[in-house]
Amino acid sequence: MPILRTSKSKWIAGISALVVISVGTLIGTPTNGKIHHIPLNMKATSSKADFAPITPNGVVPNNVFQALLVPSNSTRTGWVNYDQNNGTYDRQVNISVPVNFESTKTFFIDSLLDNAWKILSRRNTSSGYQILALHAGSDGHFWEIGVTVLNKAPAVPSLTSGKSANGPTGTNTAVTLRLLQYESA
Repeated sequence: MPILRTSKSKWIAGISALVVISVGTLIGTPTNGKIHHIPLNMKATSSKADFAPITPNGVVPNNVFQALLVPSNSTRTGWVNYDQNNGTYDRQVNISVPVNFESTKTFFIDSLLDNAWKILSRRNTSSGYQILALHAGSDGHFWEIGVTVLNKAPAVPSLTSGKSANGPTGTNTAVTLRLLQYESA
């Protein structure tokens, strides 16, 4: 006698299938990229204040700034407005972090991963370490961040502020954060 001939067997099989589908749907539901919390190696804050001198309010969505963290004890040392308010947003902020190169690099990797940035690439460069990542903005655009943790002082000063970000002197590490509006999501 086949298993699904009785009405009771059909009900049990139907409910079992429904449970399997429901559990599979819940497991496959997007969690906005946040599936776990990575403890950061230093206190963090939003990068919004660092970008404020070159970013009018509302140009970059708050969810992007909330996801782009910088160490709380970092200091802005300069900025560059590449787009000159003409076209797609493309701005850079230089900061100095009063910790060593490896700790700074670890902070940015963990922070981006923990805040739903899709890491496009991570690589060592001749000047330090570079991370490229993408984040969906609430404005319907993707936003790309290029983080370069410098292991030496950059050769070119900031084009706008006249200040240059210093490389690691003692325990300070220079970092550039270049934020670009990418494309529609």
